[in-house]
Amino acid sequence: MKRIYYKIIAILVFIVGLFVFYQINSRKQVSVKSVSMNNTRPIKELKKLVLSKGDTIAYKELRIAYLNVDYYEEEFLLYSIIMADKYNYPKAYYYVYKCLTSVFEWHHYGKIDEKTKILALKYLKEGVELNDSESTNQLSKLYFEGKYVKKDSILGKKLENKVDSCW
Repeated sequence: MKRIYYKIIAILVFIVGLFVFYQINSRKQVSVKSVSMNNTRPIKELKKLVLSKGDTIAYKELRIAYLNVDYYEEEFLLYSIIMADKYNYPKAYYYVYKCLTSVFEWHHYGKIDEKTKILALKYLKEGVELNDSESTNQLSKLYFEGKYVKKDSILGKKLENKVDSCW
């Protein structure tokens, strides 16, 4: 009697195994090509160009692809940090700031913590030192509002005047 049960179980395991094998092999492989939002080049190619060569045009295309879609700031942050730290690209400093703060401001994940705020401001100020107009304009606004920094309308005005020379 036990032998019959073992044979039935073995047959059932064999049939289930065949079914699983058939299901796995019958699925067609779907090739997904991810391209940037402006349909220029594949995102994978843009990432490679940014990482390996510091390609500023590829970085701009990647920014368009990522920042036009909600919740991709986190991934774009990685490429912005690399473009800022490795390639010293002025515009990337602004986007590091923007990515770090937008997570808290736009997606309502609570109030920005002190360490993140300090890091974001560090990158923004480095962008100002490199004469990036967006960094300069943003820091000027922060000083006027007293947001993330102590309110200082004199420094805000000084930076506001500097914005014209950054273009």
